[in-house]
Amino acid sequence: MTTTLIRPHPLAEPLDQLSPREVEVLTLMSEGRSNRAIGEQLAVELKTVETHVSRVFTKLGLNQDRHENRRVLAVLTFLGRQGATPTRP
Repeated sequence: MTTTLIRPHPLAEPLDQLSPREVEVLTLMSEGRSNRAIGEQLAVELKTVETHVSRVFTKLGLNQDRHENRRVLAVLTFLGRQGATPTRP
């Protein structure tokens, strides 16, 4: 018996790769909420929020760079999907 792994199409939107919880976290980030506030809103531990935020960064291809703020870039990507036109430096 052969098992086939299903992977997202390489041209799929990065936001489409986010889990529903990651979208929820990113939505709260776009409202300007801190990780602590997100944890309180979702009734989860801070470490759990940090894990979701880290996965959002990874799935959106936002590597750590001292010249860019990944949180801001993630929110701009999200808002771009909502109709705004984000620009990346």
